[in-house]
Amino acid sequence: MTDPYLARGQQWVLALRKLMGYPLHAPTRHSTAFCASGERDLAGALHMAQIAAEMQKDMLNVSFKSIYAPEPSSVSLAVHGPLCIQWLPDCGLYAASETANVALLHKNKRWFFDDRNQLVSTSLPPRHRIARGEQVAWSRWRIKAAQMEVFELDGNSFVPAGRPLSEAVAVERLRVVN
Repeated sequence: MTDPYLARGQQWVLALRKLMGYPLHAPTRHSTAFCASGERDLAGALHMAQIAAEMQKDMLNVSFKSIYAPEPSSVSLAVHGPLCIQWLPDCGLYAASETANVALLHKNKRWFFDDRNQLVSTSLPPRHRIARGEQVAWSRWRIKAAQMEVFELDGNSFVPAGRPLSEAVAVERLRVVN
């Protein structure tokens, strides 16, 4: 890691990945890519959809307000649909219990990983359980992120804003200057 921002982003992303039940290694059916970034506007959302299309994977994006933010400000998804890639911004986190996998809530759907590591959706949990489930999920995410070790991930890359995946830069080659 070349900068605390990169390490912090990785810790939060890997913690959520683990809490959602997605393996930390690349499974045989590696259907989803995970990333951290600054907050996404419309251009950023279109860029995420472009990268999801190029990778042929759904994407989970953990956003930070700034490089100095101690924790994420939002989680969003870029999900392949039948005709296009949908951008689902500002998903809520939800855990049915202290031990259940974390899911993401967006509008009228709950998104989670099934047994084949495929991102799938179902109806929302009962309305009266959502507030408590969000508190549980955020609390567990904060704890897990603090516990995550920082380590180098093979194939980790940085895609410059608005650029195609082919112009990605390996994270180990990055030098962040403040």
